[in-house]
Amino acid sequence: MGHCVTHHPSVKQTGVPLLLKGRTVTATPHATGAPDAPSPAARLDRLPVGRWHWKLTVLVGIGAFYEYYEVFLGGVLAAVLGPMWQLNSFETASLIASVFLGMFFGALTLGRLADRIGRRRMFLINLTIYLIFSLVAAISPNLWVLVACRFIAGIGAGAEAALIPAYLAEFIPPQRRGRHIGYAFTMAFIAYPVIALIGAPLAESHFLIEGWRWLLVIGASGIIALLWFRRGLPESPRWLASVGRLDEADALVTKIEKEIAASTGKPLPPVPVTVSQAAAHHGEDRARVSDLFKRGARRAMIAVGALWTLNVLAYYGFSSLTPLLLADKGYDLKSSLLYTAVMAIGYPLGAFTAALIAERYERRTVCIATGLGTAAAGLFFGFGIGSLMIMAAGFAIGFLSNVQTSSINMYGSEVFPTRLRTTAIGLCYGTGRLCAVAIPFLGIAILDNFGGTAVVLLSVTLYVVTAVLVWIFGPKTTGKSLEEITEEHRPSSPSVATVA
Repeated sequence: MGHCVTHHPSVKQTGVPLLLKGRTVTATPHATGAPDAPSPAARLDRLPVGRWHWKLTVLVGIGAFYEYYEVFLGGVLAAVLGPMWQLNSFETASLIASVFLGMFFGALTLGRLADRIGRRRMFLINLTIYLIFSLVAAISPNLWVLVACRFIAGIGAGAEAALIPAYLAEFIPPQRRGRHIGYAFTMAFIAYPVIALIGAPLAESHFLIEGWRWLLVIGASGIIALLWFRRGLPESPRWLASVGRLDEADALVTKIEKEIAASTGKPLPPVPVTVSQAAAHHGEDRARVSDLFKRGARRAMIAVGALWTLNVLAYYGFSSLTPLLLADKGYDLKSSLLYTAVMAIGYPLGAFTAALIAERYERRTVCIATGLGTAAAGLFFGFGIGSLMIMAAGFAIGFLSNVQTSSINMYGSEVFPTRLRTTAIGLCYGTGRLCAVAIPFLGIAILDNFGGTAVVLLSVTLYVVTAVLVWIFGPKTTGKSLEEITEEHRPSSPSVATVA
């Protein structure tokens, strides 16, 4: 049987190599933005992964480090400033919760804005917000100024959280997409042991300013250099195409292709015949937030929503309160922060492991299995006696929960259409941060009235409930293109390209 590719009659033929059932043929051009030209997505997905992709991953991963630095800093500040400023339970909870509330607003509003004005521009906006208010927080004269500054800095950090997985997913080919998102979050989770290790020494230092203020200065310092380097980040061609800017998307992909071809010294693979530009972004010009709750996307929203709300509620409830949980078991501040640092080594190791196994196992399965494993380790932490058991259980929690968290970031970046990707991630992630606002108040109240074991049991329950919901509603994504995944879950998928 012969092979036929239908061309648009008004399009000039320029000899773009396409791979059609194992045979390279000449098809429509990609330099005109024609509707039936190979989509930017198909052209990006066939590129060999190399130095260009690694540079992108590192620049994004450094931003992820500072986002998680801000999250983990709350528990240390509470443990340090509690006795220093004689904070009551409400004030301590407000200090921890402020950044989560900011992240809720940042992920929800700036995440939506990133779908309107673009990924690159929002990267620069959110980092600027974070930088300014982290520095102002370092000179806070009292608790409530500090709380306000951490809230606004959290807005910038929340936008970062919505952007990171979406941005990388839109550039990295399917066979390496999960792995590179995992590497970016490995850099992010290095923040936890860093915070735990430097927290205790700096808490007791007084070089020019009080030691805890240096923690905030350190958090802002790297952002200055990161802003400079991120000026050169490209806009997402998938996003450009989704808003109808096909010529710009084509020009950008062409530039990327030339850079990668020059760096490898080899000709690029042909573009597989999948879908045209028109098909790849069918209906996205009419995308509405309400589409996320209609048949097709609704199942993904339930699964990812559970992972980024109930699951994150359990995760951050534990990680933010770990120093206080250890103090409840009788450890002093120095000892609790030291044990937290030892356990925190599991965080980057877990994220790195997630990267290594990303393309070997189905993402949904990894999320479920590691969630249940974290719940089991949590029981040992809550009921364990002795430093060795507590540290071993804590390490297991840190390791397994961060295999899962990195997998969640991979998973959430894959199941939504480009035009609504950061909106959906921001909605799910932001709602999780809003729930996490309650954790310091609820967690500290439970801790004061029922002890640390009750806090751990609440987290364990949330992990189990999440695993059940993901098992029932979660779609499979590993190894598929973003367009293939979203097309599978449309209510109807009209055919627009014929290969016979």
